[in-house]
Amino acid sequence: MVDVEGRALCPGSIPGVPITLPEVDLAQSITADGRLRNNVQEDCKMQNYEQILAELGIEIPEDKKADLKKKFDENYRTKADYDKAIIKRDEYKTSLDDVQKQLEEFKDVDVNDLKTQISTLTTQLADEKKAHDDDTRKAALEKTVDEFFATVDEKGEKVYDFLNDITANHYREELSKALDSDSAKGKSIADIFKGMITDADGKQKAGIFVDKQQAAAQQNAAKFTKPAQQSGASGQKYTMSQLMKMKNENPDLDISQYMQ
Repeated sequence: MVDVEGRALCPGSIPGVPITLPEVDLAQSITADGRLRNNVQEDCKMQNYEQILAELGIEIPEDKKADLKKKFDENYRTKADYDKAIIKRDEYKTSLDDVQKQLEEFKDVDVNDLKTQISTLTTQLADEKKAHDDDTRKAALEKTVDEFFATVDEKGEKVYDFLNDITANHYREELSKALDSDSAKGKSIADIFKGMITDADGKQKAGIFVDKQQAAAQQNAAKFTKPAQQSGASGQKYTMSQLMKMKNENPDLDISQYMQ
């Protein structure tokens, strides 16, 4: 607060009797929101009661002012301080009432039954989390395996062309299990799969992949020995590629009956 002449005034000054701060730089005494800084407020407090005592004809000796200020600070409380204390008290009372109401809601609760329910729910949540994690891991492994089996060479042909779907599904499942085991650590998916399809001598096992050279040779031979369309006993006509597919899917099937 300042007067018309720009002098800082203490809060609570007597109207018409401004109390000027002694040797105070006004710019350094007022905060950005227009309040007096703490040190200035202390000076104002001293000025206020000194002014009041002076008006009553009581002069405070200089050597007693420090002691009086100390006693004053230790014992004096403003109305604002009192109001704050009342508000805080009411807040504590409201908080206590709220807690009491909450406790009342639990007075009829069976604690042992509640513990059992909590334990059951905790177990269910743990089981659900484990199942979710397992499903997520399984899906990730299956995706990795599918991408691996979909690899193509420089000609755009599948590197892993299984003999039939049964064989493909078998190795897809086995490779997923192997990738999820501790023994897979430090190994590539290619190395793991190679160990599955080779024997003790390192040779590739038979009956897993389509023999592309043999299939091509058979198709070429069929072009010169059989017409493009063949008919079986049922009268159904098959091309050589269809017959080869049938043989791949059913290794024990005798396709000669369809090549007449």
